[in-house]
Amino acid sequence: MKRLTLLAIAATALAGCSMTLHRNFDDAYAKSPFYAKYLNPPASQLDAAIQRDLDQLRAHPHNATMHNDLGQLLVQKGFPKDAEVEFRRAVADDRKFYPAWYNLGLLQSAHDDFSGARSSFAETVDLKPGHANALFQLGLMEERRHNTESALHYYVKALSINHQLLDVRVNPRVLDSKLIPVALIGLYPSEHNRESMAFQGTPPGYSQPVATPAVSPQAAPQNIVTPAAPITSPAMQAPPPTPKP
Repeated sequence: MKRLTLLAIAATALAGCSMTLHRNFDDAYAKSPFYAKYLNPPASQLDAAIQRDLDQLRAHPHNATMHNDLGQLLVQKGFPKDAEVEFRRAVADDRKFYPAWYNLGLLQSAHDDFSGARSSFAETVDLKPGHANALFQLGLMEERRHNTESALHYYVKALSINHQLLDVRVNPRVLDSKLIPVALIGLYPSEHNRESMAFQGTPPGYSQPVATPAVSPQAAPQNIVTPAAPITSPAMQAPPPTPKP
């Protein structure tokens, strides 16, 4: 009940935020944003991409994918606050656009807005249940709150979907968890059972034999005519013996 209440409050807050953002969309790019003065498109491909997205959003301010793309570019440029605004505008335009929810959660987590981050990651998983990265992030948050059982649940589910999350090059946050060894133990039974099933394919050169249908006695044809005894006409009979003189 408590969780439902919190989700309802979060949904109401997000709805209010979305309405405010929508009111500001049409004029949001009429003037150059603060970070625009740091852009040098001719000398930087990143700056050129940011400028391109800005120009397109001036013409079409309600484009969720473009807001999300611009947000990612602004993170690379070093403007996380402006990036968060773009991610919020993306989900305001399209509430079901789960990549922007996930990106928003990453930024919220980075500046310790754990309540907001949990809501964003939970929204990501609701929209995309198999989103392994969001599940892993939820595990990290539960671990930080010392909810070990809940954290392990998220870790096991995330790792069962994507084993690469164990690779620090793919997922550096794996080093932030002390529960990963325990999660791997919990993951072992299902993984072991799946990997131990050595299913076999068709052997090379194998051809399926063609079965000859058996004919039962009951199925024998009933219209077979049995030939009658041969008929001999008188003309065909042998002549009588001639009497001797």
